[in-house]
Amino acid sequence: MADTQDKRQGRRQGSARAALVVGCGLCAAGIAAAAAQPEALLSGALCAGGAAVLAASVHELRAARRLGTGDAQAGEAETAARVEQETPGEPEAAASPEACAEPGAEALPGAAADAPPHGPEAADAPEPSVPEPRRPAPSPDPDQQRWLEIESLLLRSNDVAASLADLLRSGESPAELRVVLERLGPEQLDGAPKFEATRNEHNSRWAMWCAAEPADDDYDRMEAVELALNAVDHLRFHPSCNSELPMDRRVAAALELAGAPLVPSPADDAARAYLSGAEKDGEWRARLCIADFAKRIRSDVHMDIMFQVNIGDGIAVIDLEVPRPGAFALFSHDTAERAAVARTFALRSCLLMGEGAFRASARMARVVVNGHEHGTHTPVISLDLTPSGLGRLWEEAAALAAGELPRGLGIRWFTSADGRLAPVEPFMERWDDAIAPLSRWGDVEENRLPAPGAVAATCKATSISDLGINEKTVRISAWNEASGWIGYSTRRAVAAFEARRKKAADATVAEACARVSRALVEGELDVVDRKAMALLFVDGGELTDVVRSTARRLNRQPVHTAEELETAVARLEAALEPAAQTARYEDDTENVFRYFNSTAERVRYNHLVRDDGRELRLVPDEYYAAHTQAASILVALGRAEEALPHADELVRVAPVTPGAALTRVRVLEELSRIYEARDLLVDAIGYASCLSDMAVCLYRLAFMEWKLGRAKTSIACYQRAADLNTEVSERALREMNDVIETSRGISALSAEEVRDELAAARIPYGDVEGLRTMAREAAIACTDAGLLSAARTLTGVLLEVEGDDVLQDVYGSLLPTRP
Repeated sequence: MADTQDKRQGRRQGSARAALVVGCGLCAAGIAAAAAQPEALLSGALCAGGAAVLAASVHELRAARRLGTGDAQAGEAETAARVEQETPGEPEAAASPEACAEPGAEALPGAAADAPPHGPEAADAPEPSVPEPRRPAPSPDPDQQRWLEIESLLLRSNDVAASLADLLRSGESPAELRVVLERLGPEQLDGAPKFEATRNEHNSRWAMWCAAEPADDDYDRMEAVELALNAVDHLRFHPSCNSELPMDRRVAAALELAGAPLVPSPADDAARAYLSGAEKDGEWRARLCIADFAKRIRSDVHMDIMFQVNIGDGIAVIDLEVPRPGAFALFSHDTAERAAVARTFALRSCLLMGEGAFRASARMARVVVNGHEHGTHTPVISLDLTPSGLGRLWEEAAALAAGELPRGLGIRWFTSADGRLAPVEPFMERWDDAIAPLSRWGDVEENRLPAPGAVAATCKATSISDLGINEKTVRISAWNEASGWIGYSTRRAVAAFEARRKKAADATVAEACARVSRALVEGELDVVDRKAMALLFVDGGELTDVVRSTARRLNRQPVHTAEELETAVARLEAALEPAAQTARYEDDTENVFRYFNSTAERVRYNHLVRDDGRELRLVPDEYYAAHTQAASILVALGRAEEALPHADELVRVAPVTPGAALTRVRVLEELSRIYEARDLLVDAIGYASCLSDMAVCLYRLAFMEWKLGRAKTSIACYQRAADLNTEVSERALREMNDVIETSRGISALSAEEVRDELAAARIPYGDVEGLRTMAREAAIACTDAGLLSAARTLTGVLLEVEGDDVLQDVYGSLLPTRP
């Protein structure tokens, strides 16, 4: 009933469909050769320099993508050198992971690893005594240059349909693009919604995206354009669409390729890195491999999935978005023919995803795939698969004519009068108790069992409870225990709560029982209103009421009178007084009281702090929030000296929470204790457990450095903050420019200069790699141990660092989703 997972809300995790495109750096001769004969890339018929650079550039390309570098113009070189090796038909047998893996790297199940770089080694080549003169590189092929310009246009356009229509009217479009767009029809381009284009970094296919959710018909038109651009790629690169064939035969071959998704491209090093330390057939590996498989399927219409896995029972349920018939406008203007293509595409997509799930783990015994159309959750096709059942359906599908689907065990589908797939009852849904009982996301705070080995090692946890952050858990457990026997009589309920209060071992549970009993007796609460009773029991009390009312009043209007602020802070201090008088949250010889904003902060605390054997007790959210509110209001009233004790208490109970440090920095700034504020921020950068906190601390530190007269150090802090987090980037760069304009002889710094300046000032650069490692290892360990509530928040931290769409799907699978 109460969220015991990450308390941090609203953090953007990035678009699962967004992909940066960067260049592969072929030499000019290599580009020319690739343009003239794309299949030469398979046989190695490039110049020696081009072959060597191509082999090495594959790894550089992926590394650059993961770093978020490169630009659209560079990205078009990759398309110029791309050639597809698959042909339509049955799924290819998976290569052995052991045979595919590079030395020291883990292979994804069922996915061929990239070949290691080849090429002449420098040690084998004799060194010339006189340097050879540099020869001018041959000019790029004019046709190839035109394609690069077109790709650049589309990747930079904010209205792809309008750009394509304009290109078609200009008469300058290449033959392949012109014939496809004419076949698609002007009605698909004219008046289409605004959408943008990118290249999927996992399978190199075009993908369209729209900032605003379009209507169904407009969404279908967007997917139709997406499919058309991918069909153009087939015409340009695929051997079956050889340019020596007549155009109609080339188009027919391209449509055959576009009409069904193909086996995935090889996994890259990024996905393998996420497997380091994972159990061989554990929960994390299964989730990651399913997500990675889906992203690498070579589909000419993008495939979005959400899924759930219970590897202990060998079950996976995958919700897969399948395109409506309107997306296949390129194939025919006849509604029935489009519907037939859509049915075939949906079936093959679902079968491929089922195969990917079985490849993900040897423990997988049952996979349910539900195909649903965009904007709905009701499936139009549902498959209940076993390994043998999957093989049978592949064989039956291969024997059927286009548009026909198998019938019988393990598959449900139905068509409306126009041939379009209609809603069906799924075999299982991903939130069913059979696969996702809520107990899998159970609270860890009261779990005193010893931490499993990997969790103990990565999270420095002695018991599972050492991952806990939610003080309310003890009252949640007490309410769940009591709610079944309090009855619907006020008298009986009061007696039950009084009996529970007398035997309660936890003081907050005893207070909650007394609080609810009093409300029932005084008529403030009706015994039949179980929701109100639960909220009062778990989350009630004077301090909670004051904190909530203060937040409502402060947020209701931007400006407040001094009298209003005085009243608010007086109420807060009065509500905090009982805890101060009883030293309720003061550390002693047996206990320490701490607050954490996320599971990642708790793991960071476990790594950094030792409590000398004392038991860690969690501080309520309301206590932390009350001190934060009081400090902020007192600063606004110009009473920073009175605010300082509140800020000091925040830092004491939340020693690894940057938010507490930032509140104290604000107070110290008002007291002109800038050096002390600076040191506090430097420490906070070192223990921050997410990128956004790290960036905010650097951003605030930049202002402190400017106040201390250190303009160059201030600029370095601003630039590093902007590099770490896009949400502070705009403000940081704007303030940095103000510093530059008001300082003499100061300008923006290079990346190397930023690092050197921070090091000289003894300011942490921000250990992103250390944060990545901590989050990855802890997320993997918690997932494999079945501690999914902790695993979700840790995966969120890793996702913020990596910005990877495979991780985005893994993160989504760790949510306890309910309809």
